[in-house]
Amino acid sequence: MRVKCVIGVSILLITMGGVALAQDGAGKLVFAVRKPLDHRDGFRAATRTLERGRGTSKWWEFYQYNICTMNPDGTACRQLTDDGFSRRPRWSPDKERIAYISGVDRAESLYVMRKDGTENKQIIKRQHRIHDFWWSPRSDAILAVVEIDRARDRLENWEVTIDGKSTKRWRTSRWAEGWFHWDTKGENVKEPKNRLIETLPEGISWPEWSPDRKWIAFETEGFLALAEPDVVGTTGLWFLQNDEPPCQRIEEWSPDGKQILFYTSGDICVATVEKGKFTSYMNLSFYRGWDATWGPDGSKVAFIGSDSGGRRTSEIFIVDVATGKLQQVTSTSDEYFDLHWR
Repeated sequence: MRVKCVIGVSILLITMGGVALAQDGAGKLVFAVRKPLDHRDGFRAATRTLERGRGTSKWWEFYQYNICTMNPDGTACRQLTDDGFSRRPRWSPDKERIAYISGVDRAESLYVMRKDGTENKQIIKRQHRIHDFWWSPRSDAILAVVEIDRARDRLENWEVTIDGKSTKRWRTSRWAEGWFHWDTKGENVKEPKNRLIETLPEGISWPEWSPDRKWIAFETEGFLALAEPDVVGTTGLWFLQNDEPPCQRIEEWSPDGKQILFYTSGDICVATVEKGKFTSYMNLSFYRGWDATWGPDGSKVAFIGSDSGGRRTSEIFIVDVATGKLQQVTSTSDEYFDLHWR
């Protein structure tokens, strides 16, 4: 079966096969689409012929980014923003809203909109940079890491309600890089014990917290490692298990907290965890991919990669973790970024 759908002015041609996706409970994909601006330099950017050193770091002079949603079978494509500066969308846990970053370098804002693009609100306005953010499990607030343009202690943690009316700020640079986290109910933002960061290897940052907030996964010395923050913070004891897989970067925990998506040599991999120990590993990649994200039930992974035809564009794929069956969802001239599936 082939399906055509429209995002902006581009046509998606989707070939269904490989992985069957029933729509009930399949969730929805959200992502950013990049298109060249309709002028000479936009054309040159798309064809990789920009002059060397000609201000290419100012991407907004050549491209536009907008947020779109789509069913995992490629149907119901919809563009939700049209400002040309919108990236890094993430679903709220209740799947009713999408948060995203909009703006150019040194002037980033955090927005929240409903899943259909309506009720779009700016809840953090024009900061130097917004490094990362996490929805509250109750879907009523967001914890963000905000960089302030000042000489020292530039990173802060901000808790902001989705109506933008209430903001708490922590000027604690030591814990700013992903250590603050929501409790399991989403009622409070928690700060780990000082002994945790003192015990773990030096230089660890941006840990990935498990859904039950009991474990963290992090990269250290090129390996994927685990720690139980409450235990380590109390005892001051931690050590490698000597069976950790090689790891370049961590993506996210599965919804049930039993598996971790990560990358090794550019391949998308999965580690299975039981009682804080790795029990198995799997390489999901037929070829290299990025922006991998778990499906709602944890049985499938969506990711962005280059199609098998060797084209330079990026496409969206879905792979069944148990069977390895692969589905290419898109086939277009657009480029995709910041994929999230819930």
